[in-house]
Amino acid sequence: MPTRTVLILQHVEVEKPGLILDALDGSGLDVEVRNLIDLPDASAADLPPVSDLAGLVVMGGPMNADDLAAHPALKLERDLLAEALRCGTPTLGVCLGAQLLARAQDLAVRSGAELGRESEIGWSPLREVDRDDPVVGPLADAPAVLHWHGDRIVPGADTRVLARTDTTECQAFRIGQAAWGLQLHLEVTPALLDDWLAEPSFAAEATDALGPQAMDKLKADARAAAPALRPLAERSLTHLRGLFEARANGWRTRSGP
Repeated sequence: MPTRTVLILQHVEVEKPGLILDALDGSGLDVEVRNLIDLPDASAADLPPVSDLAGLVVMGGPMNADDLAAHPALKLERDLLAEALRCGTPTLGVCLGAQLLARAQDLAVRSGAELGRESEIGWSPLREVDRDDPVVGPLADAPAVLHWHGDRIVPGADTRVLARTDTTECQAFRIGQAAWGLQLHLEVTPALLDDWLAEPSFAAEATDALGPQAMDKLKADARAAAPALRPLAERSLTHLRGLFEARANGWRTRSGP
């Protein structure tokens, strides 16, 4: 696998890279999408060495980040994320991917039940956004972003928390200069959300959280937010793309805090 490759790891088919993939279009980078979750005998040999990657993106999914017995591939992904951090490989974790990135740093991930909190599903703005951060900072001006999670990352004393909401104290964090974890779903467009809600499990989860009008509300809120949100998301992802391109051209990022 050439060093111009960006590896995207999915966990369920419908949770696609969306705007992340759009941001890489025309970059000249090679993008490879893999899903190891359903491979019964997945091993480290099914993943490339970090030295072969220009970037790493780990998407969301309904699994708990610590359910390694049911989903042993999550341990492989966590190990890959840890190695990416050691090597300074530009990295983005989304939702479950952010939780796996947190676990790679020995941060705790707790269920909503453990924390006495409901699932956070729906469109709402971020709070206490670090405007100086090149990936999360642009989202300070977003009217709303999509949240869809029950588990929460528990930040440590040294965690660089970049944004929060009322029920999630760590919506985004950064490690070093080139690794981000986002509990929010920056990648989701209205069309991609429609695909999510066409899945019975997603529809049921939304209805449980938001009531019988859940799907209509989620779709309407997505379309209301999109005109302002998309250019901000594109600014965020353009920075990430630049890091991938720089890595492909031989630049190395600092992996420390």
